[in-house]
Amino acid sequence: MRCTAKQFVKTLLFIAVISATSVSNQAHATGSIQALGGWWDAGDSGSTYGLGLRGSFGDTWGLDLGFMHYGEGDDIEFNHPTEDEKIRFGGIEANVFDLGFRYTFPVEIYLGAGASYYDFDYEVDSLDGEWGVYGLVGWSFGGEHFRGFIEGMYRFTSGTIKYEDAFIGTYEEDFDQDGLAANVGIMYRF
Repeated sequence: MRCTAKQFVKTLLFIAVISATSVSNQAHATGSIQALGGWWDAGDSGSTYGLGLRGSFGDTWGLDLGFMHYGEGDDIEFNHPTEDEKIRFGGIEANVFDLGFRYTFPVEIYLGAGASYYDFDYEVDSLDGEWGVYGLVGWSFGGEHFRGFIEGMYRFTSGTIKYEDAFIGTYEEDFDQDGLAANVGIMYRF
């Protein structure tokens, strides 16, 4: 499933509505809305770049709800099950939905961790969605409301590619999508 502009806008509106509801229900509530770009060394799929949105709710302890779309990585190669050759698959796109917690220190350095659902898009065949986990460390800087941030992450998930071959039938190969990621972005803190 490719991420369309319409899906991206719906996700943005969802985060904005949740944020507005949270603020209107709790006069002392704090949080932020963030737009970010990132790089991910996606394991077997290689390096890829992405864009995303995140809503954070809370001050020192916070809840994060985010969406990131990563474009195709490198081609994936596997050994052919019966011959001495490689099977080359195209790159894999990923729509990643994150839900996690973070702790922010007084110097605006934060640590976080959570769970992710990966909706993979693959041209050769369909892939099932997969669950994974992530950990992150970051730093935000700037004014009271408008701020910038940089962060490092480690994302971990894996999946299975099912390949139909006319001679050997259905062939399955596992792949890993774990690796380091880096994000940079802007936020509006309320």
